[in-house]
Amino acid sequence: MLKRIKTQQLQVGMFVARVGGAWLEHPFWRSRFLVNNQEQIDQMIASKVEEVWIDLLKGKGVPPPVQLAASGSLSVKPVADEPAGAVPQSGVPLEVEFGLAREVMKNGKAVVGSMFTNARMGRALEVEGALMLVDSVSNSLTRHSQALIALARLKVRDDYTYLHSFAVCALMIALGRTLGLDNAAVQQLGLAGLVHDIGKISVPTHVLHKQGEMTAAEVAMVQRHPSVGYRVLNEAKLYSNIPLDVCMHHHERIDGRGYPFGLHGNEISVHAKIAAVCDAYDSLTSNRPGHQAWTPARALEYMAVRVDTLFDRTVFQAFTRSIGIYPLGTVLRLRSGRLAVVFAQNDNEPLRPQVKVFYSVSEAARLGPETLDLRETEDTVAGFEDPAQWGFRDEQLLELCAA
Repeated sequence: MLKRIKTQQLQVGMFVARVGGAWLEHPFWRSRFLVNNQEQIDQMIASKVEEVWIDLLKGKGVPPPVQLAASGSLSVKPVADEPAGAVPQSGVPLEVEFGLAREVMKNGKAVVGSMFTNARMGRALEVEGALMLVDSVSNSLTRHSQALIALARLKVRDDYTYLHSFAVCALMIALGRTLGLDNAAVQQLGLAGLVHDIGKISVPTHVLHKQGEMTAAEVAMVQRHPSVGYRVLNEAKLYSNIPLDVCMHHHERIDGRGYPFGLHGNEISVHAKIAAVCDAYDSLTSNRPGHQAWTPARALEYMAVRVDTLFDRTVFQAFTRSIGIYPLGTVLRLRSGRLAVVFAQNDNEPLRPQVKVFYSVSEAARLGPETLDLRETEDTVAGFEDPAQWGFRDEQLLELCAA
């Protein structure tokens, strides 16, 4: 599989599959070769060639940009003078941001749908429009760190493919900020989220929407989508390799049981590790063919026990900080026998969020609602609940959060 890189990124051990520019403009008589020494790299840099394509199957790949500690864990750069990822939880009222975020989502569905259609018809991807959408998502998360992410969970099955890509974009931006990545990398993570599943254009609709268990042949079709997507993106004029990396490797897993290459641990870039967590979380918390949406808390609980096997520990821990252990809209059962919905986080005490009590279990009756900050009351969390089991819809509860 080919990956486009800047000439300055070349390293000994990489296999050059194609050289940018006319062949007369570079010092090599052939355009396909294994880089055996630094002299070859120096010659390439000194020439007019600005970029090359390397074959990941025949040589070394680009190492992850985030430094690895001696223990093999990610070394995350914190944001200066404040906790990593310190983005205002509420720059504007939640009700206001819900209105703004709905417009961003509407535009997002159209942009992602257009990209998929163009890719299906063999047209070039419109990257500039996608980057404008990424900026809109980023601005929403700056105004309120939770609103857009909460709304993006509310998908109907027919919209899943496009809105899943949109939701993963938002989650990756939030997580990239929490990990302290620079603005350029965070923007490219957002773009990567939008296009990570572009390869699903090759999967027949009846397979993508199948309710029952897939056949071995159908599974093989689905598992080809990273490679197909990589080929689509490789033809686009991208500003960095992050979208290519994420598209190809977002289904790789720490223990090597992922696909398409079965990479292990530190063989997977931090960008792909970020995508793996965000992609899995949104898939688990969304209504999609063959799957009834889980609550955010249930999804996080499921993922937490798979840290160090499926998901990177540092990345997952940062993810829980970025969306909260009990994300916006989570329904909690309190020790007092009441149900409450989370409407704001307390960063210093994530297990004691701010909630609105709305239902009495013992009386089987709606209440209040009453606003509580669980840091300031003796009432504590007994567990989380599925609102559907109590006759409530997620949309209703998000409206209550904003009231």
